[in-house]
Amino acid sequence: MTITAFPSGVNSYGVPTIGAGGGIPSTTGTYIFVSSTSGSDSNTGLDKAHAVATLAQGITLSTASVGDVIILMPGHAETITTTLTPKAGTTIVGVGFGRNRAVLTAGTGAIDTFTLSANNVTLQNFVLVGAASGVTALLELSGTYPRFINMEIQGAAAPTTLVTVSAGADGAVWQDCRFRAAAGTAVIIAIEATAIAPDWLMTNNYIHGSSVRDIDTAIIQMSKKSLTGLLIDGMYCVGVVGGDNPAGAFDFNSSTSASADGLLANVHIAFDAAITIGEAADLGGMNTSMFWVNDVAGATSGRFPTTTAS
Repeated sequence: MTITAFPSGVNSYGVPTIGAGGGIPSTTGTYIFVSSTSGSDSNTGLDKAHAVATLAQGITLSTASVGDVIILMPGHAETITTTLTPKAGTTIVGVGFGRNRAVLTAGTGAIDTFTLSANNVTLQNFVLVGAASGVTALLELSGTYPRFINMEIQGAAAPTTLVTVSAGADGAVWQDCRFRAAAGTAVIIAIEATAIAPDWLMTNNYIHGSSVRDIDTAIIQMSKKSLTGLLIDGMYCVGVVGGDNPAGAFDFNSSTSASADGLLANVHIAFDAAITIGEAADLGGMNTSMFWVNDVAGATSGRFPTTTAS
């Protein structure tokens, strides 16, 4: 039996069929293809045979608020030296698995690699890597309803905070993401004083901070009462710095009493040095269900908080 070649690709109900994973969403907007190995920024980007070479060009070709999807082809690799700002309502999705996915590496300039100031932007299934120096954040959020699915976010010498939230970011979704800290990483997600950020949903995320990838301050740190309505359901972290750091897992500057600001359920934190279990996090007004802390050095663990109240 012979195999029929389709040089322009195959579509099913308008969705490009690419047999390499990644979960390309259906849309009534435009698909724009990006490939550093076969593309050119002089191309149209409208099919994989005419891909553009850079994500910046893919963003330029996209239209806000019509559901455009930018597809990062397998093996795509870029060093980002100018902040990328996706348009409202667009999705950027990588095709492939593991390191076959697109990898975007931060340059060394004092910039945010991505600024999500527009609303309803989705980043899905690609890798963001930190820089040797200079970068202020890999993701800076201020638009509402950003969504992150199956992303891998890796630290390096910079930035020391991987994600910053300066304003807005209402309704953010983090699903099946991996965060890899680097030596000197202080905070995974920092919620700044001007942020609003209610109603976050974080499900089944993994944070790797072990060995030289220590998280020095917190997984999430807030400078004001921002994450009201937060739901964390499934978070697994290895390698928070120990030594009885009371903000070693979370530093929620919210209410000073239990006021149901949010719920942290099925959370498991492994410290890399001896701690006092009762000082493993500053929860503020957050409630917990099945929140477990493990002291790797002492091979002890316990429920957090340590209260026995029903």
